[in-house]
Amino acid sequence: MKRNAIVFACDRNFLFTLSTALLSLKENSPKAAGQADIIIFQQGLTKEDEAFLNRILPCKIIEYKFAVNTNFEHENFKKFTQLTFARYDLFPMLDTYKKALYIDVDIMITGELDNIFRSYGDKSGIAMCKDTQKGLTKITKNFIKPLSHYDMTADNFNAGVTLYCDNIKNRENLRMWCYERTAEWLENLICPDQGVVNILAQEFGIEIEEMPDIYNCTPSNNKYYDKWKTDVAVYHCAGGGVRFWRYSYDSRWEKYYRQYLDMGGEPYINNDKPWRKFIKKHNLGRFDFFDRSPNPNVHPGRFLKYLITYPYFRLFRGRPGKP
Repeated sequence: MKRNAIVFACDRNFLFTLSTALLSLKENSPKAAGQADIIIFQQGLTKEDEAFLNRILPCKIIEYKFAVNTNFEHENFKKFTQLTFARYDLFPMLDTYKKALYIDVDIMITGELDNIFRSYGDKSGIAMCKDTQKGLTKITKNFIKPLSHYDMTADNFNAGVTLYCDNIKNRENLRMWCYERTAEWLENLICPDQGVVNILAQEFGIEIEEMPDIYNCTPSNNKYYDKWKTDVAVYHCAGGGVRFWRYSYDSRWEKYYRQYLDMGGEPYINNDKPWRKFIKKHNLGRFDFFDRSPNPNVHPGRFLKYLITYPYFRLFRGRPGKP
């Protein structure tokens, strides 16, 4: 039994991106991957799927079940699936592990994660990165209506990468509290698991330790589109419109996806947006400008900024085209 755990949650629809995440973890974070148990909560994976994942990295695969009865036909379960709440099940895992790092599957790991285990979580037991979405950085963004008795103006922490440690106060009570509040607040939740986890910190007096945004770099972060950044360890394509496999072309993610296909993985259903289709049709991904370019059809402002700043970074900084 290893001291730490790295935890994912996945169904068959996202098997391809969990596979690319594991491939990127294996290549770019060998120390953390080698010193932690890889645990996957799943629904609907076949034995063949499980064997496939174990060909990438040894995994402990656990069938997931939502812990309380509720309305599973609700939009939050259709949009996010039950598996987004598997992060609640990390609390009892801390009877076995000192630290458990939960990571969403819509990510790509580009740096070593070992420093997360070594440097964070020892103060309060929970460590996360702050939300960087402009104008929506407060807890209230997770709810339709503000909750009474809580500070809804507190900073919001993005739950896509969360470190849980065995020194969390009252952790024996936290799992069921999260499930019960999810069911209670279901009609009021927008970002459901994230809202519950952020409120949990207030309810139990847990001060969330802030990790630097290089460990959960989302599209709302300027670093996400800075092609010359070399310190980002986790890219998280949070938001359905900016997925690696739909939004634009990212040669780094495409490399891991090609490895997945070469292993015999099933291709994802092609639902590319027009910009990505255009790049692929004309093989423009081989040109540095198009690699990781923001989608002008979705984010014209981001694309215009990229268009203006690209010559400076490419020519005047004298940096190579790719990090």
